[in-house]
Amino acid sequence: MYVGSLFIRGSGGDYNSPTFPRGGLSATFAIEVFMLNGSGPSLECAVEHKNSEDTAFTTAASFSSMSVATVHKLDVSGLREEIRLVFSVGGSAATNMVYANVLAPIWRPY
Repeated sequence: MYVGSLFIRGSGGDYNSPTFPRGGLSATFAIEVFMLNGSGPSLECAVEHKNSEDTAFTTAASFSSMSVATVHKLDVSGLREEIRLVFSVGGSAATNMVYANVLAPIWRPY
């Protein structure tokens, strides 16, 4: 069974998750990093949000740079209606890779 996603730095582009509706005004987001490979690899992730009438996403919060294999958590409040996660792989080599799994958000009404 395959669990998680493999992110490769390549040309340094971003990976956008599918958009999903918020489940509360605030949430705890968690990402479990299983493996990092390459020259100083790290996983960067921003939580972006927008309302349905907005034309563009804005950043609600960003995880600290994830450069060790463990579970990383981020509390975010004041979320708008639509959410997405934006990932990128850091480091100097185009072959840097991170294998990680995004856990389900823990939603709160406040």
